[in-house]
Amino acid sequence: MKKGGTMQFISAWRQKLKLSPNNFFLLLCVAVGLAAGLSAVALKQATGALESLFKVYEKSGNFILLVTPVIGILLATTYTWIFRKGKLGRGISNVVENVNNKGGYMEKDKMYSHLITSSLTVGLGGSMGLEAPIVVTGSALGSNIATLFKLSDEDRILLLACGASAGISAVFGAPIAGVLFSIEVLLKKFSTVHFVPLLIASAVASVISQLLYHGGQIFYIFTQGWDLRALPFYIILSIITGFYSLYVLKSISYSSNVLDGIKNPYKKALIGGIALGGIVFLLPPLYGEGYHTVQMLLNSDYTRLFDSSLLFKFHNSEYALLFITVAILLVKIFASQLTILAGGNGGFFAPSLFMGSMIGFYFVYTANYFKLGSIMGIDKLNEPNFIAVAMAGLMSGVMHTPLTAIFLIAEATGGYTLLVPLMIVASLSFLISKYFHPQSIYQKH
Repeated sequence: MKKGGTMQFISAWRQKLKLSPNNFFLLLCVAVGLAAGLSAVALKQATGALESLFKVYEKSGNFILLVTPVIGILLATTYTWIFRKGKLGRGISNVVENVNNKGGYMEKDKMYSHLITSSLTVGLGGSMGLEAPIVVTGSALGSNIATLFKLSDEDRILLLACGASAGISAVFGAPIAGVLFSIEVLLKKFSTVHFVPLLIASAVASVISQLLYHGGQIFYIFTQGWDLRALPFYIILSIITGFYSLYVLKSISYSSNVLDGIKNPYKKALIGGIALGGIVFLLPPLYGEGYHTVQMLLNSDYTRLFDSSLLFKFHNSEYALLFITVAILLVKIFASQLTILAGGNGGFFAPSLFMGSMIGFYFVYTANYFKLGSIMGIDKLNEPNFIAVAMAGLMSGVMHTPLTAIFLIAEATGGYTLLVPLMIVASLSFLISKYFHPQSIYQKH
């Protein structure tokens, strides 16, 4: 059926059911949620399939890691220059620009181009996440559906936001966090009437994702609540995540032009990919999203940080464990930047959560090693709790989205018992980062 025939059919069906404009808009929200949910599932499945081709998590040096990031970035670059003439429009900042300056209009190709390039990049080892690409994809779906039905700019922006919320919801199984993300990042002129459309799209996408993909939260945390006596340690952790957020934001600024001197995109992809491959080979946890590593930390299976590493023979050494953790924390942001600057595609959601988990682990492991909890009468600080809370702290500090960070971790881990420490750490980290660096990662880039 051609486009004109399809529109006539929908128009006749709408008149037959006597749908009001508001009810019809809510049906479009369902359609956007469905489309974004299916897109998220397709993206995760494609990325997982690529990653499974290579035995990334072996017990010793895996030399294939030297090659796969180069292949992924070259393929993404090739697609971008052949089909988009080098103009892919990466990142959520581009969605923000479309909302602020273009009435929510987004190009049709963004409904699929980010799925292709990000799955190639991340699935083959690019040290980024899939959340920004699925936000772009969902936003483009909402924008183009609104344009198809000739909606107003205001309704187009709202439907775009529905797509973004649905994307976050589908990837993390976190519908409330998806709604809050759109409110904090995209809908600066928010009204309570926006809640229902955002909730509908987000809920539909979450159901689709759970039915077709993993059927539960993305992380599993084993906790029985938090100890009030640990409050001073959570406050200290919030200060650490706040200042580490500044390190991340400043590092992005300083490294943003590192490959600018290379004009040929394929040469840039090759050089950047080789450098990234070397980093990933030395520190395999930097491969892809890193969620496998995060879950291992939440499971207290810390020696898995050495999987596929040349340092595996030292996996029982506490000093080696702390050394590799610090190395990852220092290098991760540059690996992520290399991925993007070399021509790959991805977002900073996953790197923020990954780095947060590493900070939380280092902090609580060191505190327990020196038995600092005894100062407050605690035999041992709950390690998964601090790892999960630090993830929210860093995400809040880097993205300036404290509400999204709090509920994302609560929903994604099933750790609602941690709501109070999540609120404390995310809020204080945000305030510290905001004070010293007023612009978030989306506003700056």
